[in-house]
This record gives sequence, C-alpha cells and structure tokens, in this order.
Amino acid sequence: MMMSFRHNPEEIVKRNAQLYEKYGRHLEKEHKGKYIAISEDGQIIVDSNDVQAAQKAIEKFGPGRFAFYKIGFKAIGKWRIISAYL
Repeated sequence: MMMSFRHNPEEIVKRNAQLYEKYGRHLEKEHKGKYIAISEDGQIIVDSNDVQAAQKAIEKFGPGRFAFYKIGFKAIGKWRIISAYL
C-alpha cells in the first residue's frame, strides 16, 4: 500500500490508526511513552526521542510513508494548519 499526497487526511488518519493497531498496540506495556514509526509494510522504529525516531523513519521509510505515534497515547500534540498565504 503506497501512500501519496493525493490521499485525503481522513484516509491517512485511518491508515495510520490501522497500522498502530496491527503493529504498535502490543508494545504499550513494555514501551509506553516511547515513540514509534510504522512503515506501510509493518516495519517499526521505536525510540525514546521523538526527533530521532522521526529522522530514522524518514531515512529508512521515506517522508510521509509511515505512521508516527507516542506509544500508549492517542495523540502526540496538536496539529496545526500552516497556510502559505499567511
């Protein structure tokens, strides 16, 4: 399943939630509070540092080709929409 930027945000959120349920949920007891990047084919990166986890995932999976979560939490932070027109 290859993600492209043509997908709408709802599809991306749904895909990411499915990836977390399938590949990340079982890590909650042992790794709660760490960060997880999950590729579209189920490969994972777990790190206690969010920036390092994201950098490793971009290098290994490519930008935009992975789900990113804080293990055991519903959200990492607030999403902000940045307009090029601001």
